[in-house]
Amino acid sequence: MNLAKLKARIKGVWTSYFHKGKGPALIALPGFLGRDARIVVDSAEDSHEGFAPDVPGFWDSEESEEALSIPWIGSWLGDFHGSVVGRREAVVFAFSAGATAAIHYAATHKDAASRLVLYEPIIRGKELPVWLQGFMRLTVVPGATALILKWVPNMVPLLPGVRRVGWEKRLRLVEGVNSPKNAGEIARSLVGWDATEELRTLTDVPILIIRGSKPSFVPHETLTGLTGRHITHLQLPGLNHLLSRTGQEQVVQAARDFITTGR
Repeated sequence: MNLAKLKARIKGVWTSYFHKGKGPALIALPGFLGRDARIVVDSAEDSHEGFAPDVPGFWDSEESEEALSIPWIGSWLGDFHGSVVGRREAVVFAFSAGATAAIHYAATHKDAASRLVLYEPIIRGKELPVWLQGFMRLTVVPGATALILKWVPNMVPLLPGVRRVGWEKRLRLVEGVNSPKNAGEIARSLVGWDATEELRTLTDVPILIIRGSKPSFVPHETLTGLTGRHITHLQLPGLNHLLSRTGQEQVVQAARDFITTGR
């Protein structure tokens, strides 16, 4: 991947982002505790000018002194879009909780998103497993987030439901976190979030919702229940919520027609 790695000051925070390609704009947002989204930009370089920003407090972006939340990230993404990408529509391709923020962004910034590609978006935080909600709420305790990020990978085999969601020996969710404070703030915001109504307002935006075939802590019945002429569903065999690099490649390749042609 020969991507340019750049920085821009967005909402008072030095934001790191990757940039590559020419053509219509594409913004790629990762899940907040998983792999970065540069693969999306790299794969679409022949058809789009892609931008993959790191959320404040993650990867190479600075920590934000402000409290992060889904609305805050939507506002931050709007500032990034206007300042770096320019005042033009963009395809927004996002994963997991990043997809939740992308829904909010599109709903609150009309005409900003030309289409949305969402991999297993967390639609309703209250539907997440109880044990996971417990961890997310626990981050309000000072120092708890840092301990969770350090020790949860070793505790995964003991957690309920891990075999059901297809996890193996260790969680691969802690890549890229440079600010436990910001990670905890996003977690607490997400656990009480419901993006259902926002999705229903996006009738003019073509949306592709992708899910894996394996059981996930994102209820698939919630995703399949989201219908409309503007919504397309795609299930990919052998994948679950926690994507490896190979899984990311499968998602991007499967969504390519939708990204390049809108089909």
